Amino acid sequence: MTRKTKKDANVRVTGPGPITGEHYLRLQQKLQLDLGDYQALMGITVKEHYLMTLDPKTPISDPGLCLHVRLLDEYPELLAPGPDVIELIHTVKRLKRDYPNMTLPMPASGNLVGLMLGRNARTAATWSSGRAVPARKTLSLVHHLLTLLDTRDDPDRVLQQYCELIDREAKARGVEDIFKTRCWP
Repeated sequence: MTRKTKKDANVRVTGPGPITGEHYLRLQQKLQLDLGDYQALMGITVKEHYLMTLDPKTPISDPGLCLHVRLLDEYPELLAPGPDVIELIHTVKRLKRDYPNMTLPMPASGNLVGLMLGRNARTAATWSSGRAVPARKTLSLVHHLLTLLDTRDDPDRVLQQYCELIDREAKARGVEDIFKTRCWP
């Protein structure tokens, strides 16, 4: 009886030869990252990126970068998705339950989270339902907010202060009461 082996679904973009700018660019496509995110992930400056892609057939001289390309080619799951909007909604609701005396300018809900992320109140519901995916810059803000709310000893105060920041930004944009209008200009 022969044993069936599971076929590896990971299509490699590198091979046994030296890593070139071409491999570097193909890895970016494989990981489906825009240029800024890819450069940040790889720790590459704009100049370094330009030099590697100027002549993509030339081997990359930095062995550490070559190893990073090979590692991510072999294990693309290292780019696991980070926290999502639903997690932030749950955190905000949990904080309101845990700190019932905390005053928020509107109910702890997806609508508040939408405004917290610089989007209209109902946008968080669209993301939560899976009908749309937030931009990376929004997910970065989600990550930072969750980190702050999860690591501080006073998450209730942090959330209240952040709501004050939302109000300040809205007023700077000419919106008198963002929590009443529930949409950014």
